[in-house]
Amino acid sequence: MTEPLSGGSREPIQTRDSAPSSLHIGPLTVRAEAAEIAAFAREAAAPLDGSVPFTFPMRWFAHPEIQAAGKKLVDGEAWIPIHESQSFDYDRPLDADVDYRMSIEIIRELEPSRLILRAEIGDADPCLRAEMVLRIIATDVAETRA
Repeated sequence: MTEPLSGGSREPIQTRDSAPSSLHIGPLTVRAEAAEIAAFAREAAAPLDGSVPFTFPMRWFAHPEIQAAGKKLVDGEAWIPIHESQSFDYDRPLDADVDYRMSIEIIRELEPSRLILRAEIGDADPCLRAEMVLRIIATDVAETRA
């Protein structure tokens, strides 16, 4: 089992015999490029002032390594993720066109069935801690997405 990201704590996790209860991903390099910021701001009705919108980092949770880890934690079940919640705790704003390091811990809970993604994003020190909770809904369809 991995240690929680610094600054966070968690309740004990229920485990299954066939799947790990949590995985750590990263650090990954992430960047909020000016063109992506503008497109996101238009879609989210955020100010088009060049600043990184508050919720922009949620886009980084779709990274292929993170999706693969989520699928591994669900262990081959047919499922779809339903967005349950997200939160952001900023120490300072993110800047456009700057590389940041992102580390993520993905936790699988069984009751209720969900994935909790906790990220730290920053350079030498974290400037943001973000969390996204995805409810796992079982389906009878073999193709799944995280």
